[in-house]
Amino acid sequence: MIELPILAEERVKKPSWLKVKLPTGENYRRVRKIVDQHKLHTICESGSCPNMGECWGAGTATFMILGNVCTRSCSFCAVATGKALG
Repeated sequence: MIELPILAEERVKKPSWLKVKLPTGENYRRVRKIVDQHKLHTICESGSCPNMGECWGAGTATFMILGNVCTRSCSFCAVATGKALG
């Protein structure tokens, strides 16, 4: 039988400002339905934005009009980078 070492420190809770609420509410569901129904690309989803639930819950979203690829290469963003179409 293998014994695991006992940690001397207790687990430290994350600060409340670091926690993200799960997306819920009528506005969120309405925006999700529109995005899915029309197969739209949003920076929210493509960029893995942690604030998507907050924005969509307020009834707003930011769309990528040239598809799911961005010509910029921002270090903080998870959007795929490439050349513009056309």
